[in-house]
Amino acid sequence: MKKSICFMLVLIGLITSCKKETDKERAIAIVESQYERKDQQLDFDQATLDSLYTISPKAYADSILKGNELDSILAVLESQIEHFNQQESDSVGLISAELTKQRYRLLDLAKTKPRFIGWKLSGVKVEGLKSEVLSFNFDKAITRIVK
Repeated sequence: MKKSICFMLVLIGLITSCKKETDKERAIAIVESQYERKDQQLDFDQATLDSLYTISPKAYADSILKGNELDSILAVLESQIEHFNQQESDSVGLISAELTKQRYRLLDLAKTKPRFIGWKLSGVKVEGLKSEVLSFNFDKAITRIVK
């Protein structure tokens, strides 16, 4: 008798723990509670939940890589500029100045490290006459929709 009671309790515990709501399901529930009206139905079949950053980690990594490439190009240009005549030297100087501006922009971007700011539920379709696709931003804990 005690074994069957223990077995039932373990089984109930397993079933309950497997029923845990996912982040996407929580986001969908919030949208449904705040935005669904009788005259419009929302379709979440193609919706995706993605993380939001101040700058995407890929863009950050790309800017670091591009900055390193620009440093190499600028070093080559500066080492070669003394071998050019005045007109060529002036042209290379203009190119070098433009590349230096780009490098400073990338250095500023590199100071802004990616920081997680929340979640985005995108690809929510509005069923009806017009085919509209909506996106919703959420706070970090997916407890509310933010603007």
